[in-house]
Amino acid sequence: MSGLLVCKGCGITFAAKRIDRQWCDACRVVQAKARGHKYEDRSQGTCQDCGKPVQRRALRCRQCDNNARSIYFLREANPFWKGGFTKADGYVYIRRPRAIGEKGHPYRAEHILIWERTNGKPLPKSWVVHHLNGIKDDNRPENLLGLPRGEHHKHPFPSIAPYQARIRELERLLADKT
Repeated sequence: MSGLLVCKGCGITFAAKRIDRQWCDACRVVQAKARGHKYEDRSQGTCQDCGKPVQRRALRCRQCDNNARSIYFLREANPFWKGGFTKADGYVYIRRPRAIGEKGHPYRAEHILIWERTNGKPLPKSWVVHHLNGIKDDNRPENLLGLPRGEHHKHPFPSIAPYQARIRELERLLADKT
């Protein structure tokens, strides 16, 4: 339904398709620009960290906000933080800080770290750390044995037998004390 209406801004009569229009085309453009400038002037601000201009209702620029968020959810502040420990396939993994330029996963198997600390040297390449009693999360130094990978898969383990006997003896002593 079309009709003739009077513009609220300039008072001229104009033809409109909708009966609820209040502004002619020229006044509508002027009103939109004025409304935009009003919000633009009021809402522009500066970043509280670096002073760069920011978007409406923002406290920080995008770069400063990303930096702040990454620190906010770091380690203990993260709701999923488990103290730097995790378990997978029965093994315990510890989060350790990486050296500058070091690549790879930040978690390392606890049994390998304990073996290296006990023996005072890094685990040689193509070696594995074997749990003598077969319990993967029992990482006591007396339960760990470093072996070449080929010897680890031999059955029975001739080099492991004395260690396994000693561990059984120590476990019996512990059970008797409790």
